Amino acid sequence: MTVSPLLHRVRNYEELEGGQGREVFFRPHRYQAADLLPLRAIVTVKIDGAPRTCSLLDVSQNGVAFEWPQSYPVSVGDRVAELVVSFDEYEAYRGEGRVGSVRDLHGVAIVGVSFEGPLLTIDEVLDRKAIRNFATGVPRAPWRVDGYDRYKVLISELRLYLEDSEAQLARLEKDLPWHVLHGDASPSKTALMDMLRETFCREVVRASEEIDQAVRAAPPAHTQALLQWSRRQLHDFFMQSPSMARCLQKPFGYPGDYECMRFIYEKPFEGPTLFAKAISLSFDETKAARAVRHRKDLVKRKLLELINSRSGPLRILAVACGPAQELAELLQETSELPQLEIMLFDQDKGALGYAYRRLQPIVDARHAGSVKMIYLHETVKRLLRDADLLANYERFDMIYSVGLFDYFRPHTAVGLARNLTSRLAEGGRAMIANMVPENPSRWYMEHHLDWWLIYRTRQELLDIGRRAAPTAQLQILEEESGVNPFVEIARV
Repeated sequence: MTVSPLLHRVRNYEELEGGQGREVFFRPHRYQAADLLPLRAIVTVKIDGAPRTCSLLDVSQNGVAFEWPQSYPVSVGDRVAELVVSFDEYEAYRGEGRVGSVRDLHGVAIVGVSFEGPLLTIDEVLDRKAIRNFATGVPRAPWRVDGYDRYKVLISELRLYLEDSEAQLARLEKDLPWHVLHGDASPSKTALMDMLRETFCREVVRASEEIDQAVRAAPPAHTQALLQWSRRQLHDFFMQSPSMARCLQKPFGYPGDYECMRFIYEKPFEGPTLFAKAISLSFDETKAARAVRHRKDLVKRKLLELINSRSGPLRILAVACGPAQELAELLQETSELPQLEIMLFDQDKGALGYAYRRLQPIVDARHAGSVKMIYLHETVKRLLRDADLLANYERFDMIYSVGLFDYFRPHTAVGLARNLTSRLAEGGRAMIANMVPENPSRWYMEHHLDWWLIYRTRQELLDIGRRAAPTAQLQILEEESGVNPFVEIARV
C-alpha cells in the first residue's frame, strides 16, 4: 500500500520537542515591526492631555516596545493612562499600560510597556497581515487595456479554433500509423502535410495576419498589455511547437540562431503530437518563415549569376552565415564550379561547426581542388570596430548578409556596411537584407516569440547603402515573399 506523503509529516505527541535553555519558560513571542509588514504599526500615547504618535519596535500579546516622544521624561514603573496599538485601521489594543523598561538606542528612548488591560489578540493581527499580503500581490490584470475590441475578438476566435482543432487532430492521430506521423518521408506523410497546409495552416496564418493588422496602430505604452492578452489566450498552443519554443527560449542567447533556421529550412513538421506538428507547420507557412527560404533562394541565384559571368577565381564572404543553407544547396546542385574561395564568418562556433559538417563532405566529394572553404570564428563587434579585420584576405567578389542588419541601429548598420563594402574587389557586389515594416508576421514574432527586429523601408535600405558607399551603384532586390528585400551595393 502506498502511504500518502502527508502522513510522513504527522508525529506522535511523545516525538514533539519543547524549548531549550531560557526557552523552557514560555514567553509570548515578540514580533518586530518588519515581521508584520505590509501592516503599518503605530503606537499612540496620551501625554499632557494630547495624543502622541510613536513608532513601534516590537509587540507581543502582553506588551509593546516603541520610541518614546522626545522632550518628555519617562521612568520604569510609570503608568500610561491611555495606550493604543494600531495596525493600519485596526486597533489591536486600547487601554492602560505600565512602563517596564527604558533604554537608549542611538539617542532615542525605547520603552517597553506591558498591557494592564486585556491581552492583544496577535492572531487577528497575523490574519490581517496575510490578507494584506494577498491583496498586495493580487495581479493588477496586466492584460487589461481599453479598446482594441477587434484585436481581442480575433485572438479569442483563434483560441476557439485552436481548441477545436486540437481535439479533431487528436482523433485523426489515433487513426494514423506511427510512421505517417513521425517516420521518414512517405506519400502518406506528404498527403497529410499538404492537407494541413490547405486547411489548418491557411486558417491560422490568415487569422494571424488579421491580428497583426488589428494591433499595428497600438502605441508602445499598450504593447505589454496587448502582448499579455495574446499570451494568456494562445501561448500554450503555440509553445507545443518545438520550432516556436526554440525561437522564444533562445538557448544561445540571441534570436534566430542557426537551429531556428534549421527548423525553417529542414524541419517544418516537428512535434510530439499531430497538433504540435500542425502548429509548427503553420509557423513555417508565415510570411516571415517563407521570406527566410526565399531570401536563401535569391542569394543562391545571385551566386550562380556571378559564377556564370566570370571565368577566373572568385571569392565570396557570407557574414553571420548561420547554417549556410544556400551554399549547401549550391554546392550539391552544381556539378562544375570555377575556382572558388568561400569564407563563412560567424560569431557562433556552433553555427560554423554545423556548416562545416554539412559543407566539407560535399566539397571533398564533388569539388575537391576547385572550392576552398574558410571558416572564420570572430565577433560581429570586432567586425564593426576593426575595418582591417579582413585586410589579410584578398578582396571579395560578393559579400552578403541575410539576417544580421535587422538588429542594428542606423549608425551601426552604416558602419558595418562601410567596412564590408571596403573589402569588395572592383566590380564586386555586397547584398544586405532587412525585413520591411509591412511584415505581417510581426505579431507572431513579437508577442509570442519575443523576437523584435529593427524594420526598414526600402528607402532606408538604400540610404544605408548610399552612406556606406557614396560612389557605388545601388538597387533593391526583391525575394518572393516581398517582406525581406536586399540592397545591392555594386562597386564600380
